[in-house]
Formats: sequence, structure tokens, C-alpha cells
Amino acid sequence: MTYKQIIKKVHLWLGLASGLLVFLISISGAMYAFKDEIFNKVHAEHRYVGKAGDETLPVDSLWHIASGALGEGRPVTYLNTYSDPLRAWEFKAYHYNNDKVLYFNWCEYDLVVYVNPYNGEVLHVLDHKYEFFQMVKMFHWSFWLNTKYGQPIVGWTVVLFVVALLSGLVLWWPTGKRSKRRSFVIKRTRKWKVLNYDLHNVLGFYSIPFALVLSFTGMVWAFKWFMALVYLVFNLSSEPPVTEQASSVSYNKPFVESVYETVYQKSVSEHPDAYSIMIRAAEPSDSGVVNTFVKEKEAVYYKAHQETFDKYTGEKLTTRGFDDLNRGEKVLSMNYDIHVGAILGLPGKILVFVIALIAASMPVTGFIIWWNRRKKRKKITIDI
Repeated sequence: MTYKQIIKKVHLWLGLASGLLVFLISISGAMYAFKDEIFNKVHAEHRYVGKAGDETLPVDSLWHIASGALGEGRPVTYLNTYSDPLRAWEFKAYHYNNDKVLYFNWCEYDLVVYVNPYNGEVLHVLDHKYEFFQMVKMFHWSFWLNTKYGQPIVGWTVVLFVVALLSGLVLWWPTGKRSKRRSFVIKRTRKWKVLNYDLHNVLGFYSIPFALVLSFTGMVWAFKWFMALVYLVFNLSSEPPVTEQASSVSYNKPFVESVYETVYQKSVSEHPDAYSIMIRAAEPSDSGVVNTFVKEKEAVYYKAHQETFDKYTGEKLTTRGFDDLNRGEKVLSMNYDIHVGAILGLPGKILVFVIALIAASMPVTGFIIWWNRRKKRKKITIDI
């Protein structure tokens, strides 16, 4: 067999082996592309309050109200506050049982309580476990399986897709002037087989650089070794960053939930222009802390500060922003925003949507090409 014949076999069998899973991953990714925009529209009535008040209630008071709405055995995991005076505050509670395999058992509950921060009114309790885009996300993430089972399947499917893309590029590469002119355009024709062939090859060619970016950013989550490789490439060192370990030194003091209000007020005063401030529930250990995530902009997550506070006194212990990270950390912190296209705003999301649809079409058009050639070979054999 020649070199090209070997590549052709590799491309064919990898495509057939991974085609269905590639289609499912890609189509679910396309469905998730405009999640924020659609979710905001659908749930606007309980994500916003009718009128802003003069002052918000203390965070610990709102925490108690949300806890009551959640019921016993479902403690608040974290709170999201917003600088927009018309936004309701969101109290999230979730728990995953890692002994379970399927998502529906693995995720025991995932709830969001929307509370008016000015009067404490509970606007809505959302069963986020079964919310449409959460279901799409978890399917895209691990095929509705526990991460430790589903992520390797998704990850290795993406690896096969990358190899199929690169082998397809080798097969597509034009060798003559006439071939070169035709390979870059989809020909106008009424012959659907020719059109299908062009859709597979031409769209595949133009999508390759973007599809590789989406694939690689997905592989960062699927494989620790790939995450380490990305860190090494961009940081030019495998040395892990030196981070300050935070722990409380006020062990003799009782924990009181009013510390959440102290943490919130300090965060707001230091980050007055932040889009949102997430306050996680205090860690249960005696040396525990209160962790916050200060999101500077609405559209992206990488522009943020991660801070820790003494859970007994509310004193700030550590802070780390995007500018404090090394190159490898910066790239990894941008991984999600790159993967969903948010790093380029709405045009980036549109691009991701289109590339995901093209990626979903590749197994379909490729299978049709293979099936037609298979039928043609069978017909020739029968005629002989």
C-alpha cells in the first residue's frame, strides 16, 4: 500500500469508529453556544426584580431565607451577587454522589433559589438538574455519565476526531492547478453526491484550525496530561506555580454567618465595578476559609479575582487575579472562554456554533461518501 492509501484507510476507519460520538459531541456543543442569551430570555421574570431598593438585606439573612426554600439536607453551596441593581441574587445548592454512574443518580440535586436582595422574597426555585442547557452541558461533558467514566470517552473521541481531521487534510491537499482551483470552493451542481463530497472536503478544510482549537480546549478538561502539556508549552516550565495557602488563625472564635456580610462588603468596596461576586459556603474544617470568585466582566470568566477570607473574622487572607498568573495559568484560565467562543464576544459564539455544526456534519457526509462507494463496488462485483 502507498502512503496515501494508508492515510486513507486510517481516515476511513477512524471516521467510522468515532463518527456517531463526534456527531453527538458536536451537535450538543452547537446547542450550548447561545446558552447565556437564551437562558436569560427564558428565565428573565425571576432573574430580575421589578424595582431596586435603597439597600440590600444582610447576606446572612438572605442566606437563611434561601436555606429555608431549599429545605433540610440541601445546604447552600454558594451565592452569586450582582452589581446590576435589578438582578436577583442566586443561591445555589448541589451535591454529586461519586459512587453513582449515570448523571441522574450521580447528581442527587442541583437547585437555584432566586431571591430579591431588597426584601428577601423568593422569586423562584429552579431545578437546575433538569434545566435544558444543563442537560445539554452534561451530555457534552460526559454523555450523562459520572465524569470519571464519561470524560475519558469524550476525550478519546476528540483525539480520534483530531487524527481524522489531520489525515483528511493530507488526503484533501491538492496536487495540480485544476485540482487546486476546485478544492477551495463548493461547486454549483445538481448532483447531490458531488455536493456532498464538496461539503465534506471544502467545509472540512476551512474549519480545521477552528475545530482543532475547540478540540484541544476540550482535551484540557478530559486529560490531566494534556492540561500539563498546555501549561508546559505556554509557561516553558513544568514547575507548578507557588500559591499562598490560606488558613484561619482564629480557631477559638465561633463561626457566625454574619461573616458572609463582612466578606461581601469588603469585596464590593475593593471591586466596585465587578460584574458579580460569588461567595462560597465556609469550609467546615477549623482551619477553613470563605472563598470568593470576583467576576470582572459578564461575558468571560478569565478576568477575575479568586480571594480567601478568614471564616471567623472576615479578614482577607489571599487574593489572586488574572494579572498575577504566569503564562501557563493564564492560558488555562482562558480555556473555557475560548472553548465556548465568549472570548471574542457574540461573533466568537457564532463562530463556535458554525464550526460545531460543520464538525457534526463531517461524520454524516463522510459516511454517505463511504456508503455510495461501497454500493458502487458491490454493483461492479455483481455485474462481473
